[in-house]
Amino acid sequence: MEVRRIRPGEFEAYREVRLRALRLAPYAFGTTLEEAASRSDDEWRAFSDRLATSTETAGFIVDRGEGVPGGLVSVRLLVEPGDVPSDAEVNQMWVDEDLRGGPWAGALLDAVEGFARAIGVRRLTLWVTEGNPRAFRVYERHGYTPTGVTEPFPRGGIETQLGKALT
Repeated sequence: MEVRRIRPGEFEAYREVRLRALRLAPYAFGTTLEEAASRSDDEWRAFSDRLATSTETAGFIVDRGEGVPGGLVSVRLLVEPGDVPSDAEVNQMWVDEDLRGGPWAGALLDAVEGFARAIGVRRLTLWVTEGNPRAFRVYERHGYTPTGVTEPFPRGGIETQLGKALT
């Protein structure tokens, strides 16, 4: 197994792991399974290819071998195109249940942090829902701390913003 950036044309693997994450952990994501499942192949392909090739956003998967995904994370700049990048946001973080407790969540975070550093990002942020204490602990172990910002989660409850300075 390895963590690697999503490759161009790999939209089916990306869609597979994203839909699985939304089905098994709907409490953790702003997008619903119904919204994501209604997207066309062309929409999945375009978004996946952007995660594979853009210099402003990137997606990484845990590859179980032969392109079978076991986890996912993405990162996107929080600035307008053409600006100097300073902050980016981590999104879509998820790892298959059988891979939790091992190195894979940390390896996914390392991948997005490496991408972010390479393009000059100084700070990463992410959101975690109050119903996801396990994810909160993973992020804390990797140096993310609460920023003091919270907001209502679209499907109830509160989500907390965490941040990490990249030095």
